Amino acid sequence: MQVDIRGDFIPAALVQLGPGEQIYCESGLDVYMDQTIQPQIRALTQGGLTGIVRRVVGGIPFHLVTFSGPGSVAFSRFSPGEIRSLELGPGETVDVAEHSLLLATESVGYDVVYVKGTGRVGRMVGFFLDRLRGPGTIVVHGHGNVLSFNLAPGEGMQVDHGALLMKDSTVQVQSYNQPLGGGLTGHALSFEALQIQGPGRVLLQTLDPSRQTPA
Repeated sequence: MQVDIRGDFIPAALVQLGPGEQIYCESGLDVYMDQTIQPQIRALTQGGLTGIVRRVVGGIPFHLVTFSGPGSVAFSRFSPGEIRSLELGPGETVDVAEHSLLLATESVGYDVVYVKGTGRVGRMVGFFLDRLRGPGTIVVHGHGNVLSFNLAPGEGMQVDHGALLMKDSTVQVQSYNQPLGGGLTGHALSFEALQIQGPGRVLLQTLDPSRQTPA
């Protein structure tokens, strides 16, 4: 498989698949494909009734779509940003923000993990991350610009919820409320954020997809 990233402002990933090679992604991301490419639905059945509830409430897809070669197929998130292609070794595991995975080779395992919220009214009731386990190739779309960090053991940082794009599974994430000063006013005006602690790799994005204005 060969991945060629095309475009600058709203990029696309052009994937060349050999005979029998397969990739998967969320539905609705393909831009165009050769007539030789064979798309097929891949149902997500993990979790039983709990899995169904997660999909209805959490926005997790009910199915993925696989594309089989030979031929070329292009994918895009149809929004400004950067595309990064990463190779995962056997057992190497990363967590990717919802609706940021562009595609993955069929050999990459797919699951989800939940980050508990603070319990405060608002979006920090919690959120899901796609969990991807190698070996194989993954391609992610970062909204805005992508910033890369490597955290040492115990090294931490605070980030906005919408800024988290990807992290190694070894990186711990916990939601918290950040007060704006002391007293009741400071706590009343506190905002939700994430505490991230290493060791591991972290990718951040400079555009929160949830704040984008619909066309």
